[in-house]
Amino acid sequence: MSVFALAAYPISGTFRSELGDDVELLVLPELRRLGAAALIRRLGSLSGHCLLALEDPASEPLLPILEGLATMTRARVIEIARPGGARERVSRRRSAAHVLALSAASVDGQAALRRARRELDELIAAPREITEVVGREVLFLNANLWFGVKAGGSIAHVAGVVNALLARGYDVDLATASEPVGIEPRAAVQRLSPPRTYGLPVEANLYRFGRSVPGQLTLRERPSFVYQRHSVGSYAGVVLARRLGVPLVLEYNGSEVWVARNWGRPLRYEKLALAAEEASLRHAHVVVTVSQTLAAELVARGVDEERVVWHPNGVDPSRFDPERFSDDERRGLRGRYGIPPDATVVTFLGTFGQWHGAEVLARAVARRGAWARETGTRFLLVGDGLTMPQVRAALAGVEDVAVLTGLVPQGEAAAHLAASDVLVSPHVPNADASPFFGSPTKLFEYMAAGKAIVASDLDQVGDVLRGVGVLVRPGDADELGDAIASLAEDPERRRALGAQARRRVLERYTWDDHVGAILDAL
Repeated sequence: MSVFALAAYPISGTFRSELGDDVELLVLPELRRLGAAALIRRLGSLSGHCLLALEDPASEPLLPILEGLATMTRARVIEIARPGGARERVSRRRSAAHVLALSAASVDGQAALRRARRELDELIAAPREITEVVGREVLFLNANLWFGVKAGGSIAHVAGVVNALLARGYDVDLATASEPVGIEPRAAVQRLSPPRTYGLPVEANLYRFGRSVPGQLTLRERPSFVYQRHSVGSYAGVVLARRLGVPLVLEYNGSEVWVARNWGRPLRYEKLALAAEEASLRHAHVVVTVSQTLAAELVARGVDEERVVWHPNGVDPSRFDPERFSDDERRGLRGRYGIPPDATVVTFLGTFGQWHGAEVLARAVARRGAWARETGTRFLLVGDGLTMPQVRAALAGVEDVAVLTGLVPQGEAAAHLAASDVLVSPHVPNADASPFFGSPTKLFEYMAAGKAIVASDLDQVGDVLRGVGVLVRPGDADELGDAIASLAEDPERRRALGAQARRRVLERYTWDDHVGAILDAL
């Protein structure tokens, strides 16, 4: 009997291997990109044994949706699969009962949308309150529903800012719905509970959750300021800061409305999400962002220039210090993927997203397959994401020199970099020709690892690496492959560039530098 799996989000390589190497995996973000008719056809084409893959307990609210989708397939058996091999049989009758719960949640979602419209109208009309920073307590609010996201730049950013605040002597309360990763034990973590059952449309659940956040918090004492990482439709930071009478620091990594239009699918409630952005920007005492491009965008949107501070992302250099890892540990990690100990390893680590360029690297690898075999070079692509299908297709025929690891835990990122010789950051321009506004955290992790780097000469990426890395034309797979080959065949140059890159990141791009800029602005 054929086996297929439905999952809320991409899963780790470890969990995927538990499900079985021959299992076809479909994830909600990919299914949502299909139109209704295409979705029905796709689900109707599936038969056999259906697994509902739940790696992260926080994604349980999405189970009714997964079960509803499963009932639209021709599966003879439906089972919930959890890490460790646990399986739970699901009947179609139970799935139908869950559909009723989904319907009730959908009604509640519409009510939440109406409340949000009223509250946002009031907040946009209200003046910003002038408050001062008193004390050294911070409420860090991450009101993003990151189901299954346990690795990547967003995770690194949260941990970097929280840990840097702790290192500067602040007491930090971290309120988050997702599992905290890489957070120092001194932080007081409060887990936010998402809705018990998700309704449709999925986007309405963000407003159901956002309204519940202030009431879920138990504060040890009044914070000196509220720090919120901006997310779709969330304005809980504004509500909390005004209620407590303290300043709001808003971390703005770009418009979520723009991201949805250009890297996913347009938001169903786009005007409401824009209103949430407008209210948050209006009431924030400091808006912190990661690039000059985003800072200019904020000013153009009407944010007073004196309230905007920008600083590139950063890194905890001690975590990525290559001296932490012994030769045996490096060989052991290579051995996990069947890579010879004497191979030259070229690595990409990160999200396979719209602007990360993993598919460009895959095309470069495909064209360099014969060379890689002759020179003993191996390519290690660590991560997963929306462009994985294109990456897999491009690597067909060169699987002997290229390894796709899937997602790995955030804590293993440094070991993968330490076991590598060349690191690649092949970012591509925005499809709509707007300026590239990113500040890739992988870039600073690469630099801290002390390895030679090949990267796209793209706005901040080029600015940061100029003189300490090899820069290539964005999107040019041939030029990328040539640069990789040049470094792979020149170990002395690799060592020199790696040492220069680590020196630069220590001087300019630590999380302490990033947080220092925020505190100076406050």
